[in-house]
Amino acid sequence: MAQFTGMKLTNNGMNLIAKALIGKQLKFSRAWAGEGVFPEGTVIEELEDIAVRRKEMQIQHLEIPPYIGTAKITVELTNKELVEGFFLREIGLFALDPDTGEELLYGYTTAKVADFIPGQDGLDVVHYVYALTAVIGQAKNVTAIFADNPLHVTYIELDEKIDSVLKYIKELD
Repeated sequence: MAQFTGMKLTNNGMNLIAKALIGKQLKFSRAWAGEGVFPEGTVIEELEDIAVRRKEMQIQHLEIPPYIGTAKITVELTNKELVEGFFLREIGLFALDPDTGEELLYGYTTAKVADFIPGQDGLDVVHYVYALTAVIGQAKNVTAIFADNPLHVTYIELDEKIDSVLKYIKELD
């Protein structure tokens, strides 16, 4: 599994947090997986996109623990319809500007060790799930655009449901 550095906020991300702190909505839209590498000395805060976009990652789950100032965004990367494989070296998290509706790069992370994401040969579809942690400060109105398929269940949702059923069964005993 790839080993990513911590997600860093971009200037656009900081501006979106500032808007959220005065009551506007902070809405995460999606993430992008990429294989690019920026030159040494690149200032992450100034980025407006990832280096090389390869595959969109849809948001599956959003969790906002109380009093921490971060959001955990679970995204899924699949090789479905991916013609050519690539080395996953970067992930960009995007959010919508509440004033313009424009999608902006909110945060960026790079892999210390890259994963190879194989192309789909028609038979083998693989799914990878990544948990991204993004700073949101004390923003109260935080949401996301979730994956298109409402019947898709992530392993996190399945584990939570199994745990709740097991807890219920124990209470019956």
